Amino acid sequence: MTITPEVVPQQRLAARRHRLAASLIDGLIYAVAAAVVYAPFPDEAGTVPADLSSTEVLLNPYAGDPYWWIQILISAMFFAYYWVQHAVWGQTVGKRLCGLMVVSKTGEKPGWGGAAVRALVYPASSALPFAGPVFTLVTMLWIFFDPRKRCLHDLIAGTVVIDTREHRTSSGLLFGLGLLIAGTVLLVLLSVLLAR
Repeated sequence: MTITPEVVPQQRLAARRHRLAASLIDGLIYAVAAAVVYAPFPDEAGTVPADLSSTEVLLNPYAGDPYWWIQILISAMFFAYYWVQHAVWGQTVGKRLCGLMVVSKTGEKPGWGGAAVRALVYPASSALPFAGPVFTLVTMLWIFFDPRKRCLHDLIAGTVVIDTREHRTSSGLLFGLGLLIAGTVLLVLLSVLLAR
């Protein structure tokens, strides 16, 4: 799908609620993948040691975790998930289900370079010790301050998320939320089975 900048008017920009639904779906996929990666390791992998305060953990996500390298591995998987899909299709699974697409300033798919920059911002920000949680929050909330409804990763990569459906109905959003609920149930069942 080729869209010139003039053809992406304000009403074609993706609604914030649809972007949220797509993020929730992709987040569920990420959570399942992370659970599978953590499964072979001891129960204390990825948990917070009891002697650390919540402030210490908030400021340093790796504090006291001997399996910190698993978090780095999962961040790399997270990066690859977004990078490859945005470069090839302009859409992740969540965006496809919600009828959204990431495009560059020229209206094309962002390509390998643009998709890499866009995909790197969020996992890199969340993996930063000390400033990570604050920077991640700023990255997500930027969408409310940008007139083109872009998060900080869109602004840095020079991308925008558009709505690809001719006539938007709520069915895509409802399907996405239904999928999210079903996936959450499956994730809970998977975690119960793995805990045995």
